[in-house]
Amino acid sequence: METSSFRQAIEAQFDCLSKKVIKRAVLKGYRDMKRREKRECSFSDLPDYQQERFGECDKYESDYTVFNVLGIEVWVENDKLSEALKALTEKKRNIILLSYFMDMADGEISHFINIPRSNVQYHRTKTLETLRKYMEEHE
Repeated sequence: METSSFRQAIEAQFDCLSKKVIKRAVLKGYRDMKRREKRECSFSDLPDYQQERFGECDKYESDYTVFNVLGIEVWVENDKLSEALKALTEKKRNIILLSYFMDMADGEISHFINIPRSNVQYHRTKTLETLRKYMEEHE
């Protein structure tokens, strides 16, 4: 008889312990869900400008015109601009691409192309005027 009452006591203790573990697990789950609700929101609740930060568009070579400037590839996405750049001489095109797409200063460009810095500035200014006229004519 003692074994059956001992067994019942063990089963009752195990039952009580199991219920406590399950109850605490449920409470922890609810607490975690409330904590997540405070920190998280769905994508549909975000404004458009914030949603754009999470994605990136694929870049395909067919979408760009690639210019080779002194061994450096410069990718131009705008078709009208790429057509205007193709109409320029290679020297003027290189000056514009190095200046505006590679963010080089006039001194650096003059070092690469082996012409005086003042000539780089002159060619850049005149080429910009030429590009502006070309773009206005071909709109």
